[in-house]
Amino acid sequence: MKKLIIIFALLSVFNLSAQSLNESFILSPLNNDHRVDKNSYSFILYSLSKSETLLSINQYKPLIPASVNKLVTAISSYYYLGDSFRFTTNAYLSGYQKNNVWHGNLYLFGTGDPLIGEDFPEGNKFFDSLVNILKQMGIDTLYGNIIADASYFGDEIIPKTYEYEDIGNYYGAGASSLMYNGNTWKIAYKLNQEYGKTAKLIYTEPVFPHVNYQNRVKVANRSYGNYTHVSGKPLEKNYIFSGTIPRGKGETLFVKASSPDPAYGFAWKTQNTLLINDIFLIGTLKASYTDTISYESKKLIFEYKSMPLDSIISFTLTHSYNVGAEILAKAIAKKLSDGSYESYGSLAKQLIYKFGSDTTDINICDGSGLSRKNKLTADAVLTLLIASYNSNWFHSLYNSLPVAGINGTLKKFLKGTPLENNLRAKSGYLRNTRAFAGYFDLPDGMDTIAFVTIVNNYNGDTQYATKNIEAILLNTYNDLTNKYRASKVDENL
Repeated sequence: MKKLIIIFALLSVFNLSAQSLNESFILSPLNNDHRVDKNSYSFILYSLSKSETLLSINQYKPLIPASVNKLVTAISSYYYLGDSFRFTTNAYLSGYQKNNVWHGNLYLFGTGDPLIGEDFPEGNKFFDSLVNILKQMGIDTLYGNIIADASYFGDEIIPKTYEYEDIGNYYGAGASSLMYNGNTWKIAYKLNQEYGKTAKLIYTEPVFPHVNYQNRVKVANRSYGNYTHVSGKPLEKNYIFSGTIPRGKGETLFVKASSPDPAYGFAWKTQNTLLINDIFLIGTLKASYTDTISYESKKLIFEYKSMPLDSIISFTLTHSYNVGAEILAKAIAKKLSDGSYESYGSLAKQLIYKFGSDTTDINICDGSGLSRKNKLTADAVLTLLIASYNSNWFHSLYNSLPVAGINGTLKKFLKGTPLENNLRAKSGYLRNTRAFAGYFDLPDGMDTIAFVTIVNNYNGDTQYATKNIEAILLNTYNDLTNKYRASKVDENL
């Protein structure tokens, strides 16, 4: 009899995953929503302690992942680039010094550091350090040009598959070898009460004297909301600012756009910092995106290293920083191929295939997920989550993911629920698309669950899709917790 009890208890534990989860209960928030296309969403749950899929819906269906694509980029970065990887930004001088004047050019050569700028973690350390070096050399005047050399990645700044409506706006800034403030272009307007009139543009930062822009922004009949749009592609000369800004009483409002010339913007910031510190430039600013400058005879005066890879990935995932993801993608492609977005897509697919998922219907066009041409299956994303869980970079990735109810893009997600400060995931959002992928723990160390959910073609405001996904995850957490606890009781018996 004792043998039978022991055998029964062991079978109860062993067959926990075989017990059917309450699928209709778990998925009811989406299945009962008439705005959901039942053939355009996927959901998969995986027990990492048992190495077993617990529930899957449409796991092999290719769908638009939105910013969940950044998770693929992050994991690819850990795998291909490694912990010791750093971006570098170098400063060179050509010519000679006479007294306090340097006669020659200052060259700035970058490999894509995405966190330089006062709005980013590295701040203005590069520019301030350069000032200190020039002062130590006794230089207060540069009689030459500042040449920003962005040839490392060339002039392919944005992926070809970005939608036109995204190009020009700050979140569609793309990636270049030299970047200041994430390639953001700040456009300052003075708010006034003149409804219907053209808004007063005060200045832009950086200043691009070689770029023409038409200001068509109007003052709206309301005192809230910024509804502007910027049209124009990087390295083109013509931009259009349109839309509306709210009424006001003389306050300054900043509209953010993508930089029309990232390397020039970097040179502009350098000159400004020098000038503030009483180092004067007698010359011009120039930007280069072609590999035509030789550094053999030039003097290296400063080599600046970026923050560690895990810090860059953490900032990119927490803030869903598109430019950070794009530069990581290009860094991977540069290390192993030609530095193009196409090459990155091939390398990311190779990694997914290596870890065991079919890539036949997968399409990876960028690092950020902004492109609507991206297609991922829930199975492919899950495969990377599982591989990461068993890798030496897992803790770095896990700590880089936003935490539900606590920070980043998940600050309000699952707030006040049992999954607050538990679930860690990358979220994805595009029009009619919502996606999440990551991990959560069951109570008392019972299990760690990896999950992926992607919803496409949502016919309504995606805030409701978000609420549905929250409900599904809570249903999952509760159902799994109850079953594991019941199994534990059987085990004790």
